[in-house]
Amino acid sequence: MNKAKDVMLPLRLLCLDIDGTLLDTAHHLPPENRAAVQYAAEKGVCVCLLSARPPQAIEPIAQALGVPGPVASFGGALIQAGEQRIFDRRLPIDAVRTVLRLAPQDISLSLYRDTDWFVEREDRWNAAEGNITGLRPTVVTLEDTLSAGAPHKLLCMGEAASIDRFYAVLQKETLAVDLLRSKDEYLEIMPQQAGKAEALRTVCRHLGIVSEQAMAIGDHDIDCALLHAAGVGVAMGNGSPAARQAADWIAPDNDHAGVAAAIHHWMKGEEL
Repeated sequence: MNKAKDVMLPLRLLCLDIDGTLLDTAHHLPPENRAAVQYAAEKGVCVCLLSARPPQAIEPIAQALGVPGPVASFGGALIQAGEQRIFDRRLPIDAVRTVLRLAPQDISLSLYRDTDWFVEREDRWNAAEGNITGLRPTVVTLEDTLSAGAPHKLLCMGEAASIDRFYAVLQKETLAVDLLRSKDEYLEIMPQQAGKAEALRTVCRHLGIVSEQAMAIGDHDIDCALLHAAGVGVAMGNGSPAARQAADWIAPDNDHAGVAAAIHHWMKGEEL
């Protein structure tokens, strides 16, 4: 863990990961977190939800929070502020084809583009992901979807050991993509220069502020660069070792309203 910052610029931006961070392990929004985020918004802090989820799976969380703000989906590859699309980056199609060719049968592959979610077969992995996000995929030959445009991300799901092996295979290829673990069983394949840290900087530019005025909260390896980029990076108590190492402060876990505790702590202990 980094040494916590004793002094920071006035907080103007709060970037929140969703799964494992804002939501508890049952994927519910704790009322303490909702109240704390609303308190921050009332104090003039812009709230940005920043998740590997597709946009339509973030929208219900944003509505439940009840505060306006930009939304960064696909880990930062697509950023929208209201109806305005302020960032949009896609995977190279050649890289996508290489991943499709190399993927073994024990890896469940999902392809995401805008609000479309495509899979080649229904299995327990995408069924579980659907239960988490409230979405259902379209079953199709993934290669056939590429004629309509490049995707924003690929998601590889499987047992942790299978993901470890596939990750090692992909690392040996020259793919011009980012390979990021969002949890032990998930490997996110994202466009380069379109991760969560770049999303934070893009939103800061959009707001006309500097990154030192931002606080970011996350829980896994995919959040490490984000925590480094923010003025204050907060890892959840349930966070991965890498996320905890990248953070300036460790919050309680996501089943004990760690987001609310972080807001309370870094907004100078004001009563929420």
